[in-house]
Amino acid sequence: MSERSVDGVVVVGSGAAGLAAALAAGRAGVPTTLIESGGFVGGNSAILPWLGFHSRRYQQVVDGIAGEIVAELRALGEASEITLDPVCGSAVSMNSHVYRCVAMRLLREAGVRVMLHTLLVDVVRAGDRVTGVVVQRKSGSELVAGDVFVDATGDGDLSALAGADWAKGRTADGRVQAPTLVFRVGGIDREQFVAGLMRADIGFRDLLADHPVALDRLRERLPTQQVIVLGGFAGLIKQATEAGELDVPASRVVGVKTHPPDELVAVTTKVAVFDPIDADSLSDAYADAYAQVMPLMNFFVKWLPGFKSARLLEIAPMLGIRESRRIMGDYVLTTDDVQAGRTFDDGVAVGAYHIDIHTPDGSWVDSRSVRPYDIPLRALTVRGVENLFVAGKCMSASHEAIGSTRVITTCMAQGQAVGTAAAHAVHNRVGIRDVPIGPLQAALLRGGAVLRATLPEPDPDLIERIGIID
Repeated sequence: MSERSVDGVVVVGSGAAGLAAALAAGRAGVPTTLIESGGFVGGNSAILPWLGFHSRRYQQVVDGIAGEIVAELRALGEASEITLDPVCGSAVSMNSHVYRCVAMRLLREAGVRVMLHTLLVDVVRAGDRVTGVVVQRKSGSELVAGDVFVDATGDGDLSALAGADWAKGRTADGRVQAPTLVFRVGGIDREQFVAGLMRADIGFRDLLADHPVALDRLRERLPTQQVIVLGGFAGLIKQATEAGELDVPASRVVGVKTHPPDELVAVTTKVAVFDPIDADSLSDAYADAYAQVMPLMNFFVKWLPGFKSARLLEIAPMLGIRESRRIMGDYVLTTDDVQAGRTFDDGVAVGAYHIDIHTPDGSWVDSRSVRPYDIPLRALTVRGVENLFVAGKCMSASHEAIGSTRVITTCMAQGQAVGTAAAHAVHNRVGIRDVPIGPLQAALLRGGAVLRATLPEPDPDLIERIGIID
């Protein structure tokens, strides 16, 4: 086995959290290695539109690295404007392929060593510290040593291999949110599609059904709005199902009408029985999801307005897994914390996306409002390990809280926080729990992050113009 000594930060997983963590650490001048099992960086952030830059009262809660990337893509003409939304706070769509190119360039500019097609297989631990990770590559196995590690695997693989405590799914039965295989549709007639959304009988946003003011104001904006979030068409699905033309777990069409006029990202496949850390279950999930793509396409073409000439453009290269292991940190972020908008002295990121739990049977979602809440550094430090951070959907939180913290923008805010903290620990040769919070928060603010101290007050004009549902 060959050995690579980093003497710096090692980030495992290059999704939203891992990408931001590696960029933050690399930009701080610390030797940084980013390990990724796939052939591109970004994970699901390179597949999906991004939601949740804003709260439901339209306060911007995430910026920093996430905002920088969106701004760069917009300057290239490859992303939409950030569109405010009464359910999701805000949404932005982008050319995912250009995003991958930009992300890789930013990593190189930050001096990050990127190891693609590199599979984590084991962790070396000495006492209460991780000293290295064992990876498998085409060229053989390799030990990557480092000072501070970041688990951004999404499944909490690094932490689990290191012996950390973890939980999974609902308290009652351990079942996790239903995953989705996203696919992209082209050939849509935008004018006909928007005209269809104007019809009262279509019901394209079920979560707004009890909020007629917000729904009416949304419909007023649709003709000029670049990005349209969808979650409805239940009546059409029911009709198609009763006619024997559709048999899928989902009871609604979930997706995003993206900024290219003729395109939509469908987030409608759902796998009802799933265990994200069981290899056979994972393989079966892909098979189940692929089996739903063409029936859904046929349904779209026949039943949705403006889809008569629609065609399948692309299927995502990876399953969108909403929930997996939740690693136990020094603090577990609770459902009450996110719903009450709790503040913490060691807050290093802010979240405000609604609790959005895609039910394990795959049928629909359980949505609950939240207030802007702090994510404390203590929820990102792995309990019992002295040099291991966790960020992303495997952070230390309850099942319900993960339904809010798991979205791309919030994961990127977490990643920027732990990457900055890891760099500080390496620079100053201190433990991750000895990183002083004040200087860390100041560094995050210099990096453009939003913290409680800079969280804007709600704008009453925006609330009046768009409407709120909380």
